[in-house]
Amino acid sequence: MAISIDLKTARIRFLDTNKFSDVEIEGDVQVKKGDFIVVETDKGEELVLVVGFSVPEENKTDKIKFLRKATEKDIKNFDNLEKKAEKFLKVCQELAEKYKLKMNLLKAYIPLNKTKAIFYYTAESRVDFRELVKDLAKKLKMRIEMKQVGVRDGVKLSGAVGMCGNTCCCSLFLDKFESVGVEILEEQNLPPTPTKFTGVCGRLMCCLAFEKDNYTIRKNLPEIGQEIVIDNKHYKVKGYDFVKEIVEFYDEENKVIDFSFDYLDTLNLIKGKDCSSCSSCPSANI
Repeated sequence: MAISIDLKTARIRFLDTNKFSDVEIEGDVQVKKGDFIVVETDKGEELVLVVGFSVPEENKTDKIKFLRKATEKDIKNFDNLEKKAEKFLKVCQELAEKYKLKMNLLKAYIPLNKTKAIFYYTAESRVDFRELVKDLAKKLKMRIEMKQVGVRDGVKLSGAVGMCGNTCCCSLFLDKFESVGVEILEEQNLPPTPTKFTGVCGRLMCCLAFEKDNYTIRKNLPEIGQEIVIDNKHYKVKGYDFVKEIVEFYDEENKVIDFSFDYLDTLNLIKGKDCSSCSSCPSANI
C-alpha cells in the first residue's frame, strides 16, 4: 500500500544547529521547498528553512508551532541578529579566557523575538560558567543560555570540510547520527587503524556507516580459511570483495580464483537468513 505524503507537514532545517525537524503548516498558507517560515520553539520565534515535505511521525515530542511564512522584515531581522550574535560571541570568548574556562565556543544565536542569547560550546568536562553568565547578562542586557553539544553536533553546527574535500555529511544532510564503532573497519576489510578513518570531530567518520547494510551478508559467507568443494575441486577461502560481490579462493595449485556471491548462492554455499540453526539444508553444514 502506497504511503501518501501530507504536503502540510513541512520538513524544516534550523539555521543555528543545522538540525532537521517537522512542522504542521496550519491554515491555507502555501509553502514550497526553499521557502523560509517562522516557527515557535522552546528557544523562541525562529526563522527556519523548508527543505521538503514529509510523512507525519507518530508520538512526535518536538514542540514546534508554525507561526507564519517569513516576510522580508523577518529575514532582515534574522540577518541583523546574526551580525549581533557574532559580536556577542567575541564578548563571550573574551570572558571565557578571563575566567580560564576550558570550553570551545562555537556559535551565538538570538531568536527573532530576542527572548535570549544562546551560546553553543563543546567541552571535555563540566564547565562552571556561573560567573561568565553573570558578566554576559550585564554586558549584553539579555537572558543568557549556555548549551553544551557533543563534538559531532559541534561539527554539524559550525560546518567543516572532510578529508574527501566535501562539506562534512553531518553538516550537509545527515538527520541523525548512527553509532560507528571500530568493528565496522573489520566488516569492511579496512585496515584496523582508526586514526586513518577519523573525521574532523575526532570520531570515526559517519560515512563508514553508509554501506553497513551491504556487509551484512558477511555472516552468511564461507569463513576465511574454510575449505569447500566445487565441481570436485578443493578451494580455500582467501577473502571477500564486497564491492565486486565476490569471494576469493586459493585453488588446489594455490592460485587465486574468485566466484560471485550469486554463483555460490546457486550452490547453496551461502547461508540463508533463516537457516543458521537448521540442519537439513546444505548451507547449514558450511
